[in-house]
This record gives sequence, C-alpha cells and structure tokens, in this order.
Amino acid sequence: MDMNLLAALDALLSTGSVSAAAERMHLSAPAMSHTLARIREALGDSVLVRAGRKLIPTPRAQAMREPLRRLMADALLLM
Repeated sequence: MDMNLLAALDALLSTGSVSAAAERMHLSAPAMSHTLARIREALGDSVLVRAGRKLIPTPRAQAMREPLRRLMADALLLM
C-alpha cells in the first residue's frame, strides 16, 4: 500500500466520514470514495461500514487505527 492510501486511510478512520476525509485530504468526495474502494480492495476488508447515518470502522480497521497514527506521525518527522 502506498503512502497516499495510508494517509487517506488515516483521514477516513480519524473522521469517520468520506466527505470530511476528502476535505482534509483536499480531494473531492467522489475521489475519496474511489480511494476508499482501493483501500478496501488492498486490505480485503470493508474498513468502514454504514451504521445508520454514520460510518464505523470494522474490527480490523479499529485495530489498525493507532499503529497507523504512529506510522503517519513518524513519516511526517522524516519529511
């Protein structure tokens, strides 16, 4: 998985929203939706699932949340 997908995954898990993650990443909502589809395919997991009007992380995505945050923080230090 490339860093752009990891950054998008971090935004999606942090916001729990495709539109909010798109705004955070300076993308359109359709572009972020496409990115989410790519992430789902790469991970073989739904990542976020609809629960009423909200999106909630799957157990796998929830387990990835903190390690992903640390990875993204470490990557920012190297830039």
